[in-house]
Amino acid sequence: MKIAIIPTTGGADPYKGMEIARDLGVEGVHIGAFGGPLDLENKTSAERKQVLSHIRGMGLEVSCLIAWGGNVDLGEEEGLPDNIAWGKRINETAVDMAGGLWMAHVGVMPEDTGSVHWRRFRDALGEIARHGEKVGAKLAMETGPEPPSLVKQMIEEVGSAALRVNFDPANLLIWPPYLAQRGKARFDFDEAWKRFNPVDGLKTLIPYVVHVHAKDSVMRRDCTFDEVPLGTGMTNWPELHRIFAQNGYDGFYAIERECGEDAMGDVKRAVEYLRSLPSGS
Repeated sequence: MKIAIIPTTGGADPYKGMEIARDLGVEGVHIGAFGGPLDLENKTSAERKQVLSHIRGMGLEVSCLIAWGGNVDLGEEEGLPDNIAWGKRINETAVDMAGGLWMAHVGVMPEDTGSVHWRRFRDALGEIARHGEKVGAKLAMETGPEPPSLVKQMIEEVGSAALRVNFDPANLLIWPPYLAQRGKARFDFDEAWKRFNPVDGLKTLIPYVVHVHAKDSVMRRDCTFDEVPLGTGMTNWPELHRIFAQNGYDGFYAIERECGEDAMGDVKRAVEYLRSLPSGS
């Protein structure tokens, strides 16, 4: 098992967070591709490699770069050429920092796979992926807004090894009520549980998973949700871990805690929780 933490969790300085990662004895850090004190995208390749040297000097690796968190929708025509160009720049940043791997929310794919909206997603992702093939990068789409079966179909239609999955089981239970609260989807708990169940979703997507967010959540019948400390929610981490092990997953579990009064404390407890899970299949 390889564990990474996000060093800026709870607003921490990234370099202080790297020290926390080192002291916890984890193997990696999961850092942003742009913005913040590191602002890797806007550094030169030589400057990025200096940052990576500092990280490796602490005995750590970069598990994956964090990119779009909802500010980009590759299904929308407005700004699409700029967003595709941005994706290509992140490909190059990721090659310098994370063995080419970056993850992102790419928008909310439509259920209608014959629509113009769907084709726009497919073509944009395809262009970014083909560039990734050339430079040695992979975009790992984050799970959440779509049923895993739809994500699988998109990957298969694009047909590139440079388009893969960042599996976030908590998001699968957060997004159905989140979209319904904003009037963008209807919500039925039983239907959502059937279509977005994290364990079933992992079984669908496991051939394409290259990075994982270790995160937990609850989804309720009244169309509410919460992100909760790892191991206390509905995602069934013991079973998820068993499936990962059974399928030979050797990538990172990157602990993500986006809320809570003691977010970094929750991260430290999550490290111990992951280490307590049974090894093997």
